[in-house]
Amino acid sequence: MEIEILNTLVTEAIWRAEELEALGIHPASLAWKEVSALEEQLAKALRVSEAQGRIARRGAVDAALKAGDYNRAQALADAYIAEEAAPMSLKTALRQILEETDQAMASSFQHAATHLSPAEARDHARRFREVGAFGLAA
Repeated sequence: MEIEILNTLVTEAIWRAEELEALGIHPASLAWKEVSALEEQLAKALRVSEAQGRIARRGAVDAALKAGDYNRAQALADAYIAEEAAPMSLKTALRQILEETDQAMASSFQHAATHLSPAEARDHARRFREVGAFGLAA
């Protein structure tokens, strides 16, 4: 896909996700997943040495977090941080995005935060989504 088309699709997807969120419509997380996927495609099309490429990488991670897909956000961040040409500023920004999310989660779930690390909480949440509440006991 051409970069201009991807940019247009990303802009439209962000607008749609923000509008759904503002209206309180629950499937906004699906719209954010679309934003993340489009940003990831844009990141693949652009070098990390380009400003737009770095913006797309941050956008893919941020949108995955807004979609509630913490595993995808972590995987994307890990991949982008591992890029040889990635500047330290991007690596720091990606780590900070994840850290801020961890802090927000710990603040929202203070009791759980005393017993689980954010990574463990995300793992439990993922397992809950996959197998349901009774699957956690297994």
